[in-house]
Formats: sequence, C-alpha cells, structure tokens
Amino acid sequence: MNLVINLFAIERIKIIKNYLNQNEKVEVSKLSDMLNVSEVTIRKDLEKLETEGFLTRIHGGAVLRPKNSAVSFASQDTPVREENLFVEDHLQEIALIAVEMIEDNDSIMLTNGPINLEIAKNLHSKQNLTVLTNDLLIALELSRFPHIKSISLGGDTDFQSKATFGRLTLANMSHFYISKIFIEVDGFNEHVGFSVSNIDKATLIQEAVLNATSKIIVCPADCFNKTAFFKVGPLKIAEKIITNFNLDETYKRLICNNSIELFTSINLMEGSE
Repeated sequence: MNLVINLFAIERIKIIKNYLNQNEKVEVSKLSDMLNVSEVTIRKDLEKLETEGFLTRIHGGAVLRPKNSAVSFASQDTPVREENLFVEDHLQEIALIAVEMIEDNDSIMLTNGPINLEIAKNLHSKQNLTVLTNDLLIALELSRFPHIKSISLGGDTDFQSKATFGRLTLANMSHFYISKIFIEVDGFNEHVGFSVSNIDKATLIQEAVLNATSKIIVCPADCFNKTAFFKVGPLKIAEKIITNFNLDETYKRLICNNSIELFTSINLMEGSE
C-alpha cells in the first residue's frame, strides 16, 4: 500500500531554502520535479521568498541573496519574539503544519502543551478566529492578537503545566462546540492507544472530543511506541495526525490502514538530493 504524506506550502518553502543554502542557485523545473508540484506553484513560492529577501528571482529560477543584503523578515503583522529562536525545530514543524489546517472563521480548541502553544504563536494571520483553551500560556499569547477571540476554560490551576483542570473546566467545556480540536498527547502505543501524563488532562480530552467536529492529534515522532500513565483513547479517536518526518514506517502503515490522514514534516536532507 502506498503511503500518502501531505505536503504543505510551509514544507516546500523549507526545502527550497535548504536547497538554496547548499547550492546557491536553483531552476524552477528542478524544484517542480523534486516537490511534485506545478511550476506555477514553485514560482509563487519563489516570489514569496524574494519578498522576504531570501533570494533573487532570475529567468527560469532563483539565486540565493547574500545575507548582508537580505531585508528584515519582521513586520508589524508578524512580530519576531526572541524566545521563538529557542523553540525546538521538531515541535515547530508540527505546529506550522497545524496552522495550515486552520481557516478564517474557525472555532478551535488547543489543549495544553508546547506544540499547541507554538500553534498559538503563529495564528496572527487568521481572521475572525475563536480559540478555546485550558492553557494559561496559550491564552496569554493570544491576548496579543485583538482580531482573535480567546476563551479560557477556567478551573483549578495546575502549577507544573500552567493549565486549568477540574470540575469547573469540564462544566465550562460542555457549553462549547468547536470545529477543530488539536489534541497534544505524550505517547502512543498500538495496544494502549493515546496517553498523557496527567489524569485531569486525559479526562478533559475525553470530554472535549465529544464537542468537536474534527479531531487532530499533534505528537512528536519520538512519542510513538511510548506510553504515558493515563489512557486518552484508541487510535480511532483521531481523524488526522501531525508528527515529524522520522516516524517509524510501522506506525505510518498502521495509521494509513486505519484510514486516518497522516501529515508529517519533510526530511530536508532527503529533499535536497
């Protein structure tokens, strides 16, 4: 069975950047073949990177722009925060794929966790978005965006996770219905299913999935074949899974065989060959 891994624009951009950093010049036709997309799509990607100051377009391709001539990537619409520089790449890759799934006018939920926090940091371009969360750091992050409505579930605050849980949280959850829920888990085992390290988080997720149309799991590849202490639910609770490119082939097949959409980042070294 062929595994279909979805490739988003953000992943194409990363591959193009990696290729140019190594080769300094690239042809549109080369990228089109390498990424299996049309030349029109590649030209749009190159146009975006030229606007950012990363490259200069030439006839039939592009060349890397010298670093000292590159314009700043920062703008009023996309604030650059110093702590973003320290986010682990493999978590950010997952978050950026998730952001591509979120549309204007969506109502979503982000359960507590570092990947979902990174999603929140990258929602600035979305319009008329409503975000429900039990994560205090996510709620604080979203307060920077006046065009995004952020709703905190409230409840008892867990000091370690900086999130709220308990009876009040569950009672408040029952009042909402969301189009997409992004569920951050700590482990997956074929026999146990998805699991987390906090019983209150497991209970909240089990309640929240009942009030969501689309259930999306976000999880680093190294959490597969691991089991946290509290069971969340079986593989079938997920409609989509977002993880890293280095997910073991056994799990790729398992996910595919259960008709669950799998989205992964791309191995940049493989993509540049």
